[in-house]
Amino acid sequence: LMYSNFNGIYVQNGTMHDGRPVYFERQKLDGEEFDTTLPSSNPEGWPIKIPAKIQYCESIKAWVFMHENIRKSKHDDPDCPWLLRSQDTEVYDIEEVEGPWQVWQGVIDTTNVGIACNECGGKADCNLHGICKKNGECECSDNDE
Repeated sequence: LMYSNFNGIYVQNGTMHDGRPVYFERQKLDGEEFDTTLPSSNPEGWPIKIPAKIQYCESIKAWVFMHENIRKSKHDDPDCPWLLRSQDTEVYDIEEVEGPWQVWQGVIDTTNVGIACNECGGKADCNLHGICKKNGECECSDNDE
């Protein structure tokens, strides 16, 4: 499993699990949500892209990275089929999670996971290709090259 394919932006959309926010993967190209609906006509048979997510699982007291189409085993806990999991914690804010995470790579190993808020505070935070809006989001310039 190439975990680097899942690097990128994860956004809260109001969904909660076990009393904490769930973070959903966004598209790499434009940061927009994945379209998870089937078109009425799909003659090419293009697959729907399902986003990965990061959520807290009370049953194991850990923040986890998961994807509904990827499992370690057919016997995984259906509520929490983790691929990466933090150490035991009860923190609410995912940015406060400390220590190494367990990672599944055919066997369970440990790794470091970096999670940071990506709110902007100025034009430089938007790579000088747009403006930083008051809500902390970058608004890219349409004609920037």
